[in-house]
Order: sequence, then structure tokens, then C-alpha cells
Amino acid sequence: MIMELKKRLIKIVNFSIIFLLFGCAYYSMAGSIPANIKNVSIPLFVNETSEFELSEKLTNKIVEQISEQNIIKVSNSLNADSIINGNIVSVSDGPYAFNNNEQVSEYRFSIRIKAVWIDNSDDEELFAKDFSSFGTYSIDNDPSSDGLDNDNDGLIDDADSDEFGDSRELAINVAIDKIAIDIVNAVLSTW
Repeated sequence: MIMELKKRLIKIVNFSIIFLLFGCAYYSMAGSIPANIKNVSIPLFVNETSEFELSEKLTNKIVEQISEQNIIKVSNSLNADSIINGNIVSVSDGPYAFNNNEQVSEYRFSIRIKAVWIDNSDDEELFAKDFSSFGTYSIDNDPSSDGLDNDNDGLIDDADSDEFGDSRELAINVAIDKIAIDIVNAVLSTW
């Protein structure tokens, strides 16, 4: 009788632990998104700068990041539960590092945006935030052979399939990647 009671107790404890683990895991990823929001529309961000193609790159990267998280569906529909609107407010491109001869050895491309996430059921702003980021580049070095991890993905030169071409363009992509990740983190941490 005592053995049977121990077996039942062990089963109850195991079931409770499994329930807690799965419940907490789900809550930690989706618990902060309001229950009525099942999808989000992300129209093309408005580019208030003269930098070409930023709107497309940023919007596509945000859609990609949200889709990878698989917590909320991305919808092109005007009937979406929520919408993320954004404006690319400014970009700057200036000296970042100097060599021994006091000449610029690295430049810094910076981007600043404003984004608003709106619950379409009641037009409530879930967040309205400014985001900024940057990427650095050198005009003297080829990013595919400079021995640096230019895009912060842990891979260097020949081992990195996307570390090639124009170093300024790579810096722009790094800045956009960082902002997209920050926006997704803001969506996931909205209370």
C-alpha cells in the first residue's frame, strides 16, 4: 500500500513539474503579448532620410525576425489585430576611428527610427519607442579578407557567406539587423 502511494505521489510530482516547465516556457515567450493579438501588419517604414533602400531593408528584416520568433503571425491584411508603423528619422555617417597618422581608419553609420505598435481593436499604443543602432566600416579594407567579424555573427571572412562586397553596405545591414532585433524584443516584452 505504501509503495502504491509513493508511485502515485511520484506521478503527481512529475506531472506537476512537466506542467510548470511547459507553462512557464510558453508564458516567457508569449505571455507579454496581449491575448487578443494573434497577428501584426508591418507596412513599409517611412524613410525621412535621403539614404536609398533603407525602408525596404528595415521592414523586410523586422518581418523576418518576427517570423523567426514564431510567436505572432505577420499579416499583410488591413484587418490585422495590430500594426507596427515606423519612420526612419535620421542617418549619419562620420569618422569613428583614426590611425597613427590621424587619418580616418573607420567610419560609423548610424540610424535612428521611431516605431509604434498599435492594438487595432482599441487603437491603444502598446509601445512608442525610438530605436538607434550603428555599424562600422573601413574604406581601406575588403570585408571578405580583413580578418574581422564585420557583421557580428561569429564568422570571419571565408567562413562567412554574407561578409563581402561594399563595407559601408555591410555596416548599414549590421545597423538594420540590430534595430530589427531590438523591435522584436520590444514586442516580446510589452506588458
